[in-house]
Amino acid sequence: MRRRTEILLSWAGNVAALGGLSLKGRACMLMNKGAVIARRADAAMLYRLARIQILLLAVLFFSAPLSAKTSDQPLPSAEQVDVYIEKGMRQLEIPGAAVALIADGKITHLKGFGDIDGSGTPVTAKTPFQLGSVSKSFAALVVLQLAEEGRLSLDDPVSKYIPYFQADDKTASDKITVRHLLSHRSGLATIDGNRHQDTTYRGDDAMERVVRELKSAHLFAMPGDRFQYSNANYIVLAQLIETVEKVPYEKVVKARIFSKLGMNNSYVQIADAATAEPAVGHTQWFGRTFERNFIAGRAMMGPGGITASAEDLAAYLIAVFENDPRIMPKALSEALARERKGGYEFGWEFDTVDERRVVFHGGLNPGFLAMVKYTPDTRKGALVLTNMSGSLEGNFIYGATDYALGLPPADISPPNVALLRLWGTLSLTVLLAMGCALSLYALIKRAPKSPRRSAVMKWLWIGVPSFFLFGLSYFLVFVVPQLSGVNLTAVRMFYPDLGLLLAVSSGIAVFWAVARAALLIAKTGMRKTGAPTI
Repeated sequence: MRRRTEILLSWAGNVAALGGLSLKGRACMLMNKGAVIARRADAAMLYRLARIQILLLAVLFFSAPLSAKTSDQPLPSAEQVDVYIEKGMRQLEIPGAAVALIADGKITHLKGFGDIDGSGTPVTAKTPFQLGSVSKSFAALVVLQLAEEGRLSLDDPVSKYIPYFQADDKTASDKITVRHLLSHRSGLATIDGNRHQDTTYRGDDAMERVVRELKSAHLFAMPGDRFQYSNANYIVLAQLIETVEKVPYEKVVKARIFSKLGMNNSYVQIADAATAEPAVGHTQWFGRTFERNFIAGRAMMGPGGITASAEDLAAYLIAVFENDPRIMPKALSEALARERKGGYEFGWEFDTVDERRVVFHGGLNPGFLAMVKYTPDTRKGALVLTNMSGSLEGNFIYGATDYALGLPPADISPPNVALLRLWGTLSLTVLLAMGCALSLYALIKRAPKSPRRSAVMKWLWIGVPSFFLFGLSYFLVFVVPQLSGVNLTAVRMFYPDLGLLLAVSSGIAVFWAVARAALLIAKTGMRKTGAPTI
């Protein structure tokens, strides 16, 4: 799911810095010095890899995407919006997209672009797209409907309705209310909601399983104290809906929202026979686009399970922002009307741009991107759906919706940090492979030397570099992804090229550590004292 925060994987990307900043100089130095550096490769290894981690941290904390323009933008015509979208699709190699514009409670423009898959079937306004985290507003809406009907209270503890819901600190998690979940202030961390991105399990107990697993989750803050976006909150909310309604989540959403609004090309994860042919997801592989149609398991229905056409989603936005009595509870109407500079509440994000209030939400599923945006003061909205995501996806959904609403548009090109994280991570992989090859070559060719160190120092000479390499491997596979609230599996789901590079780099580091230690021991032999002769 997406929060640009998706933000999803800037840490996994920023690991790129360590290769991209110094590969050329290091490679030239290695080639020019030849055998001399080869003999000293082991001694220099720790210093270089330490520098690499320092550079990595520096890039993490100081890198930032290019800022958007701040000048006022005139409101473009529908034709100009179409031209903008077509140009952006060509630039970023997006296979298919759909757009809808709304104004004063009416749909003013609907159009599909490109193809749903490799067969050439064109996208139309009726083509369903996976919405990713835009789905959260649907789950929140149902919860608020149930609250207005008196079937639950937003300020009740979640454990009142789901007795098995708890974190590792039961006393603290018993204070988590339904309202906390809706606003991502439960204390559940981002990582707790991203451990099941690759699940395809469709059993009736899919969400219950995940909720029970939260028993081992550690709250990063006391409930209500701090905001942290987490899919776990909306997994629990979907289970709450099923528990209260005693009906599968998919059927609840269809009955309470889709059917009432005539959203005939919308569904939760699995299509009905009567719906239009859905768009097929596409992902990037080092900048090239390939089909990858993935449908997550039922556990992810609440945070990212809705699939809808541009036409249907536009009807939903009109119903929400025009307070349609068929679906709108009073609490949501009041929340959307409230003056605020920013924040998150009830499945929606809030911002202020050029003194204009903006209500929005983005979405990311593997192979899909979505953005819905509405300006309450002008009663205008825009949504853009695409069937492509990846490491170099750029800011198309942001730029297109901003442009359509006359807001300062974001540059749709992949930002410098995105280029750095992909090609720099590739450079890291190459750097580690070169260092490993040269180091092991030097050990194979070098004749054993007479012992000139104490036994302890000799063992340290073998063990410390290998230990450092094992640490680097762990850092790449576990620490780097988790600093962005994901695991390596999630990285590979959303950004497969980055995931592969992190895994390969980690594997090279492990191989280097083991091979180096084995060669040193085998090459030099062991003295009776138990110390290697180096």
